[in-house]
Amino acid sequence: MEQDRIVESFFKAIEKNDFTAAENCLTSNFKVTGVGPEPLGAKEFLGVHRAFNTGMPDFKFNYKIGNVKDNVVETKVKLTGTHFKDMPAPIPGLQTIPATNKTLRMPEERVTFTIKDNKIDKLHLESVPGGGLPGVLKQLGVEMPVHHPH
Repeated sequence: MEQDRIVESFFKAIEKNDFTAAENCLTSNFKVTGVGPEPLGAKEFLGVHRAFNTGMPDFKFNYKIGNVKDNVVETKVKLTGTHFKDMPAPIPGLQTIPATNKTLRMPEERVTFTIKDNKIDKLHLESVPGGGLPGVLKQLGVEMPVHHPH
């Protein structure tokens, strides 16, 4: 399968709320980097997107596939959605976020995928001001929980 098609099916599966299909696009040790001090696994990453889809049924990545080189696929995403339903806590430490009816308009973010054996092995999210989960929460008027080192 073409590397970019794998990435495309992953984005589309999440947008269609088909998390089984999304999970089938990932290797068993899939990792997301660039999101915080610790990489996320598939369960946590898809958990965030499950919450987004519940709270914003019209959630879209608005992705563009860029360069494909060897096993690396570069993409750009610009998340959008309307928060018209209560959103379950996307990460531990948050409460359910009651519907705000706010429209999410995120800055463009670069997402780089590494493909291994026709599955996504790594997803790296480039940090941009106002981007990522903190940016989403901020637009919805929610504070990120402060992480206290143990």
